[in-house]
Formats: sequence, structure tokens, C-alpha cells
Amino acid sequence: MNNKTILYYTSNRESLEFEAKVRADIFKRKGDLPIISVSQKPIDFGENICVGEVGHSYINMFRQILIGARKATTQYLVMTEADTIYPENYFSFEPAGANSYRYNNVWIVFKEKIYSYRRKVHFPGAQIIKREYVIKLTQDYLDGGPEWYNGWITNKDKNGKYKKDVFNSIPFELFGNENACISFKTGDAMRRGTDVMHGRENIKTKLPYWGHIRDIRRKYLNQ
Repeated sequence: MNNKTILYYTSNRESLEFEAKVRADIFKRKGDLPIISVSQKPIDFGENICVGEVGHSYINMFRQILIGARKATTQYLVMTEADTIYPENYFSFEPAGANSYRYNNVWIVFKEKIYSYRRKVHFPGAQIIKREYVIKLTQDYLDGGPEWYNGWITNKDKNGKYKKDVFNSIPFELFGNENACISFKTGDAMRRGTDVMHGRENIKTKLPYWGHIRDIRRKYLNQ
């Protein structure tokens, strides 16, 4: 019995061609897992929920995640983002009861200036997490804030202090030392940059499974 649903969430700010390539890649590698997509423009991807063009913010991102989590019925959600590609073993991983699992092999491709893969520790866009846990976390985060917000703030608590990112402060177990997840930084997402690991061992021009950086850039970024 399947206990996982893919949750794909997007503000549709990436280029249409790039997002379509990412979705096609997810569909190709997902196995038989069902998909729920929550987008700001209609897309043909699993069971789509379009919330309208409500804007680009963390509040809206977590609202979309909450909507998708409520729609799903499985125990776990397999999180997928519009700027990230995932190997088959990400989708085939079987959770063993923890609230959250974070993928342990993530590399970044920058659209501008940096022409190599750069390793990142991990990130919430590559995690498998209990659906009810997601609902609680996002409800708590959104409580007292606007339904939608087109801006760059995070939400505030009742004392006016900024709340932490929903997923950054939760405990998790690591999984997936196999083939990498690749996250692209195109300049169109919520954050233009990201932290990467230091050291020459964390800089590669070629990765197993995905191949040379030039081929990835050509295929997904048309460069």
C-alpha cells in the first residue's frame, strides 16, 4: 500500500520552458507515486490546485504547501520544487516512522558565473515528511498572518517577532547518499543565492547519474 504523495508547489516565476522540463523530469522518475501540484497558474501536473497569481512570498509558499497537504491523504509527502530535479531513489525511499527525512546529497547549479556543481548540506525542498506534521507546522506558522501576501517578509508572531522558516528548525533524519538532487539557482526563485559547502571536494564538473555540468546546463538552462 502506497503511503506517499508527491507535493509539487510553485509560484510559476521560473521560465515556462524550464519549469516544464523540471516537471517532465519528476514525472519520468517518480515511479507510481501520485502527484498533487499547487500552483499560481494552471498546470497539467497530477491533480492541480491553482490558487491564482497571489504573489511571491514565503507566506504564500507555505499557504500553498498547506493546501496541498490538506488535499493529500497519504501518511507522507514527498516534497518537490519547480527548480529542482531528483533521482529515482529519492522517490523510492521508504520512511520508517520519523516525522521528517532530509536528502543528504544535494548539489547546486548556478545559472550565472559559476560553471560547476557546488554541494549543499541539505534543504527542505528535498525532504519526505509526514503529512499531518506539515499541516501542523504550516498552520502554526500562518496563524495570525494574512491569507496571501505579495512581498518578501516572513510571518510574525503575536509579539511582532519574525517567525522562523517552517522547516529550518525541525529535527530530521538524513537519507540518500546515492545519486544527487540538483537544485538550480536561476535568479527567478525566492532567493537568488544559497549557502554551499567549502572545500575542493564540494566542487565538481561531473556527477554520477547526471553527468557533466555542461550537459545539465545545456539540457535545462539552454546554455
